[in-house]
Amino acid sequence: MLPPDEAEFQSSLVLIEKEKDLMSEKSDQHRSLLENVVDNIVDGNFFDPDLPGILSSFQTEGRIWVLGAGKASFEMAKQAEDYFGSQIKDGMVIAPESSRELKQVQVFKGAHPYPDDNSVSASYELWELAKKIPEEDTVVLLLSGGASSLFCIPADGIEIEEYRKTFELLLNSGASIEQINVVRKHLSETGGGRLGQLLKEHKLISIILSDVPGDKPEVIGSGPTVPDPSTFKEAFQILKQFKLWDDVPHSVRIHLSKGMHGDNPETPKPETSNWKKHEVNVISGAGMLAENVGSYLSDQGFNVQVSEEAYNTDVKEVSKKICSDAISILSKKSDMKPPAALVYYGESTVDVKGEGKGGRNQELALNAAISIEGQHSISLLSFATDGIDGPTDAAGAIINSGTTLQARKNKLEPENFLQNNDSYHFHKQMDTMLKTGATGNNLMDLQVILVG
Repeated sequence: MLPPDEAEFQSSLVLIEKEKDLMSEKSDQHRSLLENVVDNIVDGNFFDPDLPGILSSFQTEGRIWVLGAGKASFEMAKQAEDYFGSQIKDGMVIAPESSRELKQVQVFKGAHPYPDDNSVSASYELWELAKKIPEEDTVVLLLSGGASSLFCIPADGIEIEEYRKTFELLLNSGASIEQINVVRKHLSETGGGRLGQLLKEHKLISIILSDVPGDKPEVIGSGPTVPDPSTFKEAFQILKQFKLWDDVPHSVRIHLSKGMHGDNPETPKPETSNWKKHEVNVISGAGMLAENVGSYLSDQGFNVQVSEEAYNTDVKEVSKKICSDAISILSKKSDMKPPAALVYYGESTVDVKGEGKGGRNQELALNAAISIEGQHSISLLSFATDGIDGPTDAAGAIINSGTTLQARKNKLEPENFLQNNDSYHFHKQMDTMLKTGATGNNLMDLQVILVG
């Protein structure tokens, strides 16, 4: 017979092991559920833009020309073909991949998140096609996230390598997407309303699937058909604010300087662009997706809270907010009770200082994994809804409160990966990485956190 103290100690060990088993089982259940959420998004079960329903609200008699660019442009063009049928005279969209074909609309390949020669050559093709469209015909533009990189012709004097370098600097600077696109619009011959100006006498219907907080049409895809209120001076100020002015190529500085002095024409402005036959419809898909995810989780027995608006701030702040909300439920400082599911959406920024590899969703997940370390039964999904998280082949990550504990047991220091902006290799080694391939949608980033 064991002494009382020894017996109590052994009993405690048994309880600890049981608790570990329960936590592991709960984490497995959470992961399975979060993977189901991702599968449903990829399969299109949580979001359908219902393009035919939107198009039916417009008068579209006569011949139709379909133009488009963005990560969802193929799927949008397919729905447009199904709706208009033989009414379509011709069309062209630029997508991240061109292996799939449509019946009447040509599909050209561009690059994302950084433009390349394919982006530029495809953009010239689309521009030339647009120039040939008779004024009496109707143009339907299908725009979605990623169009800034897919549909772009660098301004005169700027080479594609210089243009691409500027994209890289901006995307790694911590600037918001609105600030980034102010600069991009003033370095491009296509953004900032310039396609709209080319088609100013046409009946033009722009269907825009939003991937940005605020759903401003002049921001989404750099607003090729929408008048632009921003200026060359603002573009210059943004580069100075993020200490990029001295780093961007010389040709970029020359072009912006000439613009500020009136030697390069400004983008078309709202007050002077009287495009009477143009109509714009913005689809705010991210909020709809988040609500549908919340409904699904509610059906699974969770108490659900869906964020009322998209976030648009630094990735560390987003992670801090999400983790704080989750921990407050565990500590009974919140009105919500476990099992709880919190749903967030938006677009964060990352100020890249390290030499590693990753994307904002992988970085957010790593931040969160450190913050919730050791907390009971918390799991998090951070997912790029287009299936492409930054310049990687990952779509995001699924972590839990034991992820970083296990990493330390494996002699990995999560903080070192975070400091080097190397979340990709952390998640790869911990088997927490999520890969889906391109989804054909682009509805901002989505986070789901399960508690209890």
